[in-house]
Amino acid sequence: KELIKGEPDASSFPSGGLRATFEARGYTTWDITSPAFIKETATGPTLCIPTAFCSYKGEALDKKTPLLRSMEALSKQAIRIVRLFGNTEATKVLPSVGAEQEYFLVDSAKALQREDIIFAGRTLFGAPAPKGQEMDDHYFGVIRFMHDVNIELWKLGVTSKTQHNEAAPAQHEVAPIYESANVAVDHNQLVMETLKRVAGKHGLRCMLHEKPFAGVNGSGKHNNWSITTDNGVNLLEPGQTPNENIQFLLVLACIMKAVDTHAYLLRQSASNVGN
Repeated sequence: KELIKGEPDASSFPSGGLRATFEARGYTTWDITSPAFIKETATGPTLCIPTAFCSYKGEALDKKTPLLRSMEALSKQAIRIVRLFGNTEATKVLPSVGAEQEYFLVDSAKALQREDIIFAGRTLFGAPAPKGQEMDDHYFGVIRFMHDVNIELWKLGVTSKTQHNEAAPAQHEVAPIYESANVAVDHNQLVMETLKRVAGKHGLRCMLHEKPFAGVNGSGKHNNWSITTDNGVNLLEPGQTPNENIQFLLVLACIMKAVDTHAYLLRQSASNVGN
């Protein structure tokens, strides 16, 4: 019962709030749409339950609650379009994401000699690498580091699939199989945490800054995004004749309009150099 709903103190959320502690109740709620997992650390195994965190009046105190609410809002409006085209079986529309994660691996001992890397997560000065991006023969080379990463991710239920060397020196990429947007976001947090933890065991430092080195590719987090009804209709599937697929064209036009209208929100959501 306590796992399903908790009541922790929320007086410090958001940081710097003026509320008195005894008035600042917060509520945690088990997010049953995202699988629980067991995290093994030096202190032993811990059961981790994806959780939403709200205030007494329902304000979001976390980043999961706005995501879940946005998924619900998208479903509500997308169902209206689906009904217009005669689909009476679908009950909801789900956004799915395949989140790619690019990262750099550098020697940990050398990284600890650089205060810019320690404090900023990137280099602020220095010479370019002797080998830049003029060659691509390494692209599908072996990544021994990823074997251990895969094992750790599979333990956590993250379906690690695509992996390859990236264009820049010492740059790599891993991408799980696409899944519900909410689960994909939770899993991406686990991917980044796992990359850093496993890198440490190999004497490496995993750099997740989106532009750690000037003059070469940065580390993008490409989101391969789509929306699908719960009876299997992909609303962004153009089909063989997209110019005649009125449902696809309408959904695409709606998305373009939304991006144009709410561009500032999209920019704010991505304006973080920490990837």
